[in-house]
Amino acid sequence: MIRPPTRLLLLLALMLVPVGELHASPPTGRLAADVGQVASSNSGYESLFRTGFEPGEATGTPADAHTWMVFQNTGSAPPPAPFALSVFYQTPGDVTDRYARIIDDPTRSGNKVLHYWLKNAVIDSGFESHLKGRIQTGFPDPLVDATVVYASQRVFVHDDMNLLQNYPTNGDPWWIGITIQEFWFGANWLGHPNPARISLSMYPDGNAMHLALTCDTTVDFTQFWLAINPEYTLPVGEWITMEIGYRMGNATTGRMVVIITEELTGQREVVFNVTNWTYNPAADDVSGTGPVPLTHWNPQKLYSSDNVLNFIRDSGGVAQIYWDDFEFSPEWPPDFLSNPVPTVSTWALAALALLILSAGVICCRRVSGRQIP
Repeated sequence: MIRPPTRLLLLLALMLVPVGELHASPPTGRLAADVGQVASSNSGYESLFRTGFEPGEATGTPADAHTWMVFQNTGSAPPPAPFALSVFYQTPGDVTDRYARIIDDPTRSGNKVLHYWLKNAVIDSGFESHLKGRIQTGFPDPLVDATVVYASQRVFVHDDMNLLQNYPTNGDPWWIGITIQEFWFGANWLGHPNPARISLSMYPDGNAMHLALTCDTTVDFTQFWLAINPEYTLPVGEWITMEIGYRMGNATTGRMVVIITEELTGQREVVFNVTNWTYNPAADDVSGTGPVPLTHWNPQKLYSSDNVLNFIRDSGGVAQIYWDDFEFSPEWPPDFLSNPVPTVSTWALAALALLILSAGVICCRRVSGRQIP
């Protein structure tokens, strides 16, 4: 379904946002996990890392964990997999602007969950006078030989996120979206010559929230592909289980799969099943590095612009997400794609049509080498 050009502006702005990835260092002292070594030693599916975000699994500084939190691995894999998951922020900002904390499950007594609360955008975006805000998890050291990953977690998008559906079509179109997970293939902030990322984001369209999956490079924001599924409505105000499967590859072998199960109905739906590049195609050039596996990962992320955060706040809400029961493995479960799988070609063609349509209605300019709508 082709949407009005005004909504197209919002989606394209989401895909072209300047990033400037986090440089603050989380607590250290853990060795990087050799994902490939664990994968080769496993005869069957096994969790390389697991956390239920329970108080006994976490340490915080201070004790209320408003500044740092570290979740210890409770997975079943043997060494070398005993690394921790850190929650951290980009400065400036304080607990009046954003925090992460362990709280009671809003729907089930006796269960604890990780709560992200992001009220104010206080970080310089690098584009005009705009600001942005961020809370995210990450591992203290790069992943090693992470060519295949399966991850599962429970996610609850707070009802306040629905306020974004009322964002005016004639409002500032810069980055009207919220990134909720990000995969990095070579870190540009560490000087990798062929970096890339895959971002999972949600955005408003009509009277619903939808998901977008995009692969690009943060050096000049060249986009390698974009997948949208306008027929899928992201549940808000209820728990879902989100499964993601990644397999390193080029245009014909790379895979990114997103499957969501609604806990109220038990309905399991393949939202994205993409076959395309997972790393920067330039890496396969003669002067390139060769295929780049997953090196950094933000599996729980709440990252957005002042346009989004201010609008939700000024409408009486706060951008919030709850997370629970996160685990990942270096192998896909045997039944991961047991359900009928819709093809991404329809969505890709729809995205291409939208991009072509946008040529006549969007005026782009260059800012510090970045193309910004």
